[in-house]
Amino acid sequence: MAHVEPAHLVELALGNATPTDADAEALRHIEECGRCGDELRVLTRLVTAARTARALDLPVPPPEHVWRHITREVSRESGTPRGPDRTGHVENDDC
Repeated sequence: MAHVEPAHLVELALGNATPTDADAEALRHIEECGRCGDELRVLTRLVTAARTARALDLPVPPPEHVWRHITREVSRESGTPRGPDRTGHVENDDC
């Protein structure tokens, strides 16, 4: 049998696959094929992590000082003038 299709591996990892002869054949292949077995294990870990994620685990925007630093560096590299900060003040290198 050829390698299991990625979409089929995803369905197996999600637990959405209905028990069919194709699933049984795919599972037999996965038992013998390291590549497909590894891919299914990675996908299963990903599904488990996603299903157990809490709001605390989600990324948060970086603080304002990080954006100011990024803007300063990009402006310096590109030679473009910096725009105003949130207060309307235009920063310059002398400050």
